[in-house]
Amino acid sequence: MGAGCSEASPPVAALDAATLDAGAVEADSGRFADGGPRSPTPYEGPDDHCPGAAHCMPTGDHQLSAGFARVDINPALTETMWTDTNRNNAWEPGEPFVDLNGNGVFDAVWVAGFGTGRPATGIADSLDVRAVAFRDGETLVAFAVIDCVGFFRNEIERIEADPTLAGLGIDKILVASTHVHEAVDTIGLWGRGPLQSGLSASYQSLVRRRTAEAIAQAVGALRPARMRVAQVMTVDPMTGDTRAYVNDTRDPVLFDPTVTVVQFTDDAMPGRTLGTWVNWAAHPEYAGSRNNLLSADYVHHLREVIERGVPEEGLPGLGGVTVFVNGALGGQVGPGGGVRPLGDDGMPITEAGLPRARAVGRAVGRLALRAITADGVEASETAVSYRTAPLWMQAQNTTYGLGFTNRVFDRPLYYWDPSRTFRNGNFPWIRSRVTYLQVGPVATITAPGELHPELWIGYDPRFSWGQSTLTETRNRPDLAMAPPAPYLRDVMLANPGVRYAFVSGLTEDFIGYIVPQLNYVLHPVLPYLQEADGDHYEETNSIGPGVETFAHAPMMALARWRPPGGAP
Repeated sequence: MGAGCSEASPPVAALDAATLDAGAVEADSGRFADGGPRSPTPYEGPDDHCPGAAHCMPTGDHQLSAGFARVDINPALTETMWTDTNRNNAWEPGEPFVDLNGNGVFDAVWVAGFGTGRPATGIADSLDVRAVAFRDGETLVAFAVIDCVGFFRNEIERIEADPTLAGLGIDKILVASTHVHEAVDTIGLWGRGPLQSGLSASYQSLVRRRTAEAIAQAVGALRPARMRVAQVMTVDPMTGDTRAYVNDTRDPVLFDPTVTVVQFTDDAMPGRTLGTWVNWAAHPEYAGSRNNLLSADYVHHLREVIERGVPEEGLPGLGGVTVFVNGALGGQVGPGGGVRPLGDDGMPITEAGLPRARAVGRAVGRLALRAITADGVEASETAVSYRTAPLWMQAQNTTYGLGFTNRVFDRPLYYWDPSRTFRNGNFPWIRSRVTYLQVGPVATITAPGELHPELWIGYDPRFSWGQSTLTETRNRPDLAMAPPAPYLRDVMLANPGVRYAFVSGLTEDFIGYIVPQLNYVLHPVLPYLQEADGDHYEETNSIGPGVETFAHAPMMALARWRPPGGAP
């Protein structure tokens, strides 16, 4: 149980993966409005897997095909000009603006990821949705990644139901967000002011429609393919330090700086790259809170280097379309804590801004490009398989409750009485999902939010990269109580044929931080509204003390699950 939980927000009892596998525990909940069941079962195991289900029976054909696509999701900017009286890069009531449509309202596109009221004044680089499709025999999977801060489960289900995708025979659709903090608010938290939604119905519709288009184009581009895989770490080989790229600023300082690069080439023309699938973990917020230009942050530059190379350095690109998916970035894995990427002039960049985002994206892109070119290993086995399971999670965050009741969020709630207060005894439930996907020797598990890295790699101090694992004296975790191995990465690598594994963060949902119960501490007086002493900001943006139970434990259970009869 998380230390310091207030009486108003009791922690949910911890469940291990074996208990969740049995689907035997139900968390407490208030009465449902219509007198129905008090609560759902949080996890009951997979409801679909391929190959092996009726819609994807094995055929013996193990020819991998891959297809890639890119579609932009740049919004139309209308009102962009205002007088920033206090020069904080945010619009505040009373600051004059150019009212182009004469309605008396500053109709800005609101930028997500930091405080409220940050209007977009232009576009620095394209916001995209990028998709990859994999086919092996009768199994067809599509994976789309949106340049946005997050996308709720119900919005993803709307994409799945788009008529554009009907009849394509897709068995499983995965939708992720890059979690970029310089894109349009697609959650609602970052509007013109507190409890004022930043959502635009027309922009949400555009994102859904173009994500479906990208998926359809990727399926249409399927070609027999070969795959090569490489992994490299964003670590200085001389010093063992990561701070030219990334750091972790929450105790315990533990994180995984691995870049996984998977290149797919045309089987008939092996010199032609169809696309590249890349994973790394870092918050895309290097441009910082004072930037008003829409941007995919470092993600844009990482993808550009892999595709186009760095001609001035004699480093050719791979071509094709690069699909980047973020990793286990919880606990403030990103630009904080003294990260100083080197600019083109070789000088470290210490200040937040678009040049810093460009520098780290190009640096990681170079590493990835050199790794796959020099050290890429061709996969001899390229079968595609997945298993997927529905989740139920109880939302105990009372600040989120204000967001739900004030229509800041557009997300349905279940198993609660909306006529009563959002509180203990009447906390609602949300639906979510988790999926394990394997393509040849590469396996990934989806996280419906920002997974804290220790839930992925464990508590070995080697993952502190030469820094102190514990820096805070207030409300610090007792690492002597940390759970023993195996950890999630160990369980993933134990799957047959898996040599490379990574987390696909913020995929299939957006629920905030997935914080370990070992280190979950709430403010004793104002839980969720204020953070507890020490490194405990992430709790204020999590669904509640049971988040490890509801999200991470099912990830562990699904990674351990095997199809009946020994199917792949």
